Amino acid sequence: MIYYGYKSLKTMEIFMKKSKKILVTSLATATLGLISFADTTGDFPFSAQHVSAQEKDASKNGKVVKENTTSAPNQAEKPKTPAPKSAPKSAPKSAPKPEPKPAPKPEPKPAPKPEPKPAPKPAEKPKTPAKNPAEKPKNPTPKEDKSKSSAQSGWVGSSYYQDGKKVTSKWIFDKKANSYFYLNASGNYAQNAWVGNYYLKSDGKMAKSEWIYDKNYGSYYYLTAEGSYARNTWVGNYYLKSDGKRAKNEWIYDKNYGSYYYLTAEGSYARNIWVGNYYLKSDGKMAKSEWIYDKNYGSYYYLTAEGSYARNTWVGNYYLKSDGKMAKAEWVYDKNYASYYYLTAEGSYARNKWVGNYYLKSNGKMAKNEWIYHTDSLSYYYLTSEGSYARNTWVGNYYLKSDGRMAKSQWVDGGRYYVDPNGLWLPKSTDGNPYTAALNEAKTYNRNHYSKQRIYKLLILFGFNSDVAQYTIDHLYADYKANALATARNYRKYTNLSKTEIHERLLSSSYFTGEFTKEEANYAIQHLDD
Repeated sequence: MIYYGYKSLKTMEIFMKKSKKILVTSLATATLGLISFADTTGDFPFSAQHVSAQEKDASKNGKVVKENTTSAPNQAEKPKTPAPKSAPKSAPKSAPKPEPKPAPKPEPKPAPKPEPKPAPKPAEKPKTPAKNPAEKPKNPTPKEDKSKSSAQSGWVGSSYYQDGKKVTSKWIFDKKANSYFYLNASGNYAQNAWVGNYYLKSDGKMAKSEWIYDKNYGSYYYLTAEGSYARNTWVGNYYLKSDGKRAKNEWIYDKNYGSYYYLTAEGSYARNIWVGNYYLKSDGKMAKSEWIYDKNYGSYYYLTAEGSYARNTWVGNYYLKSDGKMAKAEWVYDKNYASYYYLTAEGSYARNKWVGNYYLKSNGKMAKNEWIYHTDSLSYYYLTSEGSYARNTWVGNYYLKSDGRMAKSQWVDGGRYYVDPNGLWLPKSTDGNPYTAALNEAKTYNRNHYSKQRIYKLLILFGFNSDVAQYTIDHLYADYKANALATARNYRKYTNLSKTEIHERLLSSSYFTGEFTKEEANYAIQHLDD
């Protein structure tokens, strides 16, 4: 046995034990070196590529301690996703608007025209988003590299990593969230902010097909299905202007509909209501060159070509007053024509007819200081300077009776004067003797078989005073029973009236041939068949 210089067997055993320990330790060290070398190739799940810059190595009793502050990919904190901001209460997606309550105005005396100015010419809609945001990446989602841990790509807090690098100043699309996000220069997702024409909500998601309210601009916006803000268009009852802001308390002109609209304080379009001198119809369009009926004021109005209501003027046969209401069943004075007109119950001006003591001519003007001929009564009338018809007076050589008609072929003015068939005064031998004139007139009436009462009334009607008329009746020789019988026989000859009906007519004051006494009427019926 060779001892290699060791003094004793015991000493050798001790040496051998130490050598074995060293050998085991050396083998372990060599194995660990091989494993570490292989790990750098990425063939092991605990690749060094996933150790953050914050990892720290510390030697403690010959062991390596690694502090890893990066969350495992499957445990990476997802961005908090609060529910998207609800659309404004006043602007639900369907944007239904309750019927506006008309203001309780006593008169639509709208303020001066708000001069609705057409909205600025809308800028041409870009086919692609503006520089901000940049064009959406065609492949925003990184391709999965199966050879590398998923911890290299995904969310860490409010930041997003791709290939182990934090994304900054860039758009990304998260398939899990099904939304675009914008990572700012610091690497955090933008929230409650605009990036170009796009809006990022409080959860970082890009708004789409929804309303948002931006308190910085103090306005609602609508984000379309592709995400950019709507402009120069309607969303329900609401209008988005060229800058994307929702219109409020203002006029807009929509060239697509060729009309002005007024957007109320809550943003929906006004309808069936006045705004100043202008009227918004049920479809929200401003009325122009047309009639409208406002049930709140119970009147028709006419809206001119520029949209304000017409006043103190004619539209066809109709007149619009100073408050814009159409005149009905009333007089109006038109200073342009220097005349009064009467507007009927249906609103058109009266013509060729009487309204009280006043006459409206064929052009609708009230007659004044002139003669008119009325075809219904077949008589001339004279209308005075204040417009009413003259009566019981002379106009030149013509006499107007108590009913306003011009006298013809009769004694007038208390029987003192005689007028010919044309109404012209002519001197007669009986001039100054009304009694004789009245008696002659009464004889004519008697030949027509009139009753005593009817003859008396005719004398009064044709200008004789009551004293002259009564004198005439007292001195007129007439058989009134015979007159009643003659009248009854005429009824029998020319009508199919019964005796009872004939009797009623002889007594009636409603018939020109009536007003006989009961005795006279009875006589006529008793001798009717003789």
